[in-house]
Amino acid sequence: MLKYIKIELLSFVMILLMLAISYLVKVKNETATYNTFSKEIEIFNSITKEVNATDVTSLLYSDYSVRQKGDLILTQVKYRGNSAKELTAESGHTINKMFYLDKNVNLLQENGYRYKAEHALYDQNINFFYVTSPFTGYINDSVIKGSNLKYDVDNKIATAHNINAVFYTGKER
Repeated sequence: MLKYIKIELLSFVMILLMLAISYLVKVKNETATYNTFSKEIEIFNSITKEVNATDVTSLLYSDYSVRQKGDLILTQVKYRGNSAKELTAESGHTINKMFYLDKNVNLLQENGYRYKAEHALYDQNINFFYVTSPFTGYINDSVIKGSNLKYDVDNKIATAHNINAVFYTGKER
């Protein structure tokens, strides 16, 4: 009889132990999360042409392009179009309709004016070009330096802050 009581006691203790352990373990019915590859497209040495009904209006060159989460990231950017004879930068990226240029930004316009800066952005919505870092502009023999620049592409009006300039008029007095 004592033998049966030991087995019953042992089985009772084991049942209590199993119940205690089952309450300590938290079971969830969740789906596993997968890390998806975020690159939508990746291109090396690309040329993008913008055309209208009759002509090529602009060209965009880049050594490397990747589109991630709707934003385009470019390296070694070269652009030609609108009034820009050549616009170069080491890197650029788009967020919505804003195009950001970084590191060694150079703009050469059709009229021969040149601008150099470290950071710039172009807003397609209002067609404005902003230089957001100190810049140097060369207009013929004149040199203009400033802290930032805002250029209205449609009206061809530039405004700048903290200007230090040397103008050559071409006429002797």
